[in-house]
Amino acid sequence: MTTNPSTTNSSNQPVSEVRDGAIKIAIFRNEPKQEGDRPRYSGKLTRSYRDASGDWHDTEYLSGTEFLRAARLMEKAYDAEIEQRAADKDAGPEPSV
Repeated sequence: MTTNPSTTNSSNQPVSEVRDGAIKIAIFRNEPKQEGDRPRYSGKLTRSYRDASGDWHDTEYLSGTEFLRAARLMEKAYDAEIEQRAADKDAGPEPSV
């Protein structure tokens, strides 16, 4: 299992990703709607596969043999999200312009 923090904070790019083989969870930062609120985080679990022509695709469906791997990966994603929250807290509030 690997954790890959991202340096970009684009609204459609994950801030972190955890992976175990073909299964991955991308963690996204959702900016607060009100000033003073902290950002929230969400995640998306996917499994990559190749089709008959060799093209790569992602799916949200898992086979029964992948459930335990996905559950363990969820724990890793939770840890990565906690690290992101700690980094937000350490950074403090962003200066207003």
